[in-house]
Amino acid sequence: MWALSETGSTLTGTVLFVLGGLGPFGASAVLVRTADRSLKAWLRGIFEVRIALRYYALALVLPVALLLGATVVHMVFFDGVVTPDVLPVVIEYPLFLGFIILFGGGLEEPGWRGYLQPALQDAYSPLTSGLVVGVVWAGWHLPLVFIPGTIQHTLPLGLYLLQLVELSILLTWLTNRVDGSVLPAILLHAGANALLNYYPVGGVAGATTPLGLGLLVAALTVAVVALVITTGTSLGTDCPTR
Repeated sequence: MWALSETGSTLTGTVLFVLGGLGPFGASAVLVRTADRSLKAWLRGIFEVRIALRYYALALVLPVALLLGATVVHMVFFDGVVTPDVLPVVIEYPLFLGFIILFGGGLEEPGWRGYLQPALQDAYSPLTSGLVVGVVWAGWHLPLVFIPGTIQHTLPLGLYLLQLVELSILLTWLTNRVDGSVLPAILLHAGANALLNYYPVGGVAGATTPLGLGLLVAALTVAVVALVITTGTSLGTDCPTR
């Protein structure tokens, strides 16, 4: 999520970052063909565009809400100095979001939510499936933690891995609500990554501190706990999509 928006300056970190973002999608496509399934049908299903507009809106707004929640807590309880700069966000963010969708993590989602999640849900509840995907997702990114030049190398490890697992639950719910289309998940994943650069409490550097990242994870935890309390282990799959 937040910790994937920037890779540092080294070539190794950049290459691994891009390959890591595309790897799950490529591997899932291979597995679909190996199972003699129609690749075209799979792609058509997971990239279904005709879904309720509110889910697109939610995917774009939720990262902003979590970021603002963490910022408010930082200001009120930790006397944090906020340095908002609206103009760069308005100008840069749409372009940066597009880059993150293609190369910075967004296109992991066809692998995680488009292939692995439905495969797990054949045998397990959506909540369990989301947790398992989150653990696999965290493991996929774990090598970056040990490579100097990646932003993951600078992060508090426990908080970083926790936020991936929690975000996976949220993305599982969102993908199920749109009958398996990964487009909202791609937007939410990429938006969360991109917005980290505009964290108004110290930017990316502030978000990599234990306090900065901890507040972001705390905001995410509140959202996930509320979701699970409200929807149970089914994460709302037993409720009709409207």
